[in-house]
Amino acid sequence: MTKINNGEWRLFEELIEKKNEQESRINDTNIAQPTLFAIQVALAALLVSWNISPSCIISHSAGDQAAAFVAGRLTLEEAVRMLAVSMSEEEVENKLLKGIEHLACIAVVNGPRSVTISGDEKIIDEIQQILSTSYSNVFKACVRIENAFHSYQMNRFDTEKEMLSSLKDIRRLPVQDQKQIFDPICAKAKPYSSVIGEQMNDNIPVDGQYWWSNVRQAVRFYDAIAAIIKDEVAKVFLEISPHPVLGTSIRECYELTNQQQSPLILPTLKRKENEQITLLTSLAQLTTSSPHVWQQYFHTRQILPMKNHEEYFDHFPLYKFHLSPCWYESKDSSIQRLANRIPTHPLLGIRQLNDQTSATWKSLININLPQHAFLKDHKIQDAILFPAVAYLELATAACQQLLSSKEDDQQQQPTIIFEDINFIKALILNEHELVEVFTQIIMPMREWYIYSRPWSTAGPDCMRSSGMTCTDVVDSFRDQNNLNKYSLNEFTLHARGKIEIDFKEQKSLTIPPLNTINDTWSTQDIASAYAHLSTRGYQYGSSFQK
Repeated sequence: MTKINNGEWRLFEELIEKKNEQESRINDTNIAQPTLFAIQVALAALLVSWNISPSCIISHSAGDQAAAFVAGRLTLEEAVRMLAVSMSEEEVENKLLKGIEHLACIAVVNGPRSVTISGDEKIIDEIQQILSTSYSNVFKACVRIENAFHSYQMNRFDTEKEMLSSLKDIRRLPVQDQKQIFDPICAKAKPYSSVIGEQMNDNIPVDGQYWWSNVRQAVRFYDAIAAIIKDEVAKVFLEISPHPVLGTSIRECYELTNQQQSPLILPTLKRKENEQITLLTSLAQLTTSSPHVWQQYFHTRQILPMKNHEEYFDHFPLYKFHLSPCWYESKDSSIQRLANRIPTHPLLGIRQLNDQTSATWKSLININLPQHAFLKDHKIQDAILFPAVAYLELATAACQQLLSSKEDDQQQQPTIIFEDINFIKALILNEHELVEVFTQIIMPMREWYIYSRPWSTAGPDCMRSSGMTCTDVVDSFRDQNNLNKYSLNEFTLHARGKIEIDFKEQKSLTIPPLNTINDTWSTQDIASAYAHLSTRGYQYGSSFQK
């Protein structure tokens, strides 16, 4: 890296030795692109060292150089030498770019509802203002870059001529010298290009003209993913990048093509999170998601892809000379295995092993899963917000489980009355982060509390042994004084209240029935009301509309 930049900067200095982000120049184009290449190749080499090889390789914009090197289309010397809006492509062209095509253009098409516009800074600012005013329900964000790649600005200053001249010696066909190939197995993976939007065969040259198209033309990532779906070559995606950004676009592509099974999309690194925990967690998910991996070691067992993999963990084969189970089990696993199999509530989760003074349930909220995906329809100011009514639903479901374990099914269900409800802090959900939600009922059912913490939290409750990681339940839930604090050990208190259980009489509901609302509001009035709310930042999706 020092030779490439004439000694102006060093890779490790920019990545590690800078004291704070303000001193770092990582967002400068001449530093960001070589650094990205180095990180991606290093991550690929680490995965290969773990015997993880791809069935196909797809690249995106600045990641094309690293992908071409890993796929065996470039040597290292050649690779080193080269160095988002939520609307459809048609909507952007017709509503935003009409008449100003010479000043701004579509630079990236990531998915059916995800494109990036590139061009003059003034024009981009005006387009963002139009989106904020006329299309407030559309997600928009400015990308911090120095140059407007994939736009007409790349035609200035003889960039094309200079680039073609510098890359005239780049080979056109796959590398034949085995010593110059990154990895022989990776070289056999099917490469898909976001430059041409389809699979790369050996006859498509990756010469100077190809790399100029990479810089100047729009990124056809959506078309490349659609080709992968059509060819049925992958259902698990491992995003090799400093931070995951393409997961939503990939899922949108699968949803548009009506795929029955959503893909598994895993990160390698996450911004401001522990690198080892992030990578090892993805490695664990990657391993357990594929029955073929287990068949390599337990090839006498038949494991069907559509079956629940958990049923096989209780029947691991034993050593012939030692007939006792060898299974180091975490608290989470033990609780889930021993839990009373009451029908599981999608948000409440599983009851934990606590003392008699309180009852606690733990749930892992993942809005990428079908049972939690409806939460993505509850958006306030572009943020996915855990609904206030969901806290009451959690407390109600917890009380009903406690009551069902005590009362005879034939008896009339008592009335649950909530008092002194306090919503303390909002819970913001993210597609790239999982959240643990804890619901606690103070016995004998007088108060309730709901907490959360990031699932990837590394603390004294994170155990590591022989390369395995897991997160256990902390014992601090037994200390009520500690739990009453708003934030402790990265736990955040979101809501609390008091409970009264009335066993005497059944209270009647005061909420008007749905048919009363239908008689009062027409379909057009309701649509107009939601459209008006959307302009004010209340972006309710179909799951939260009448």
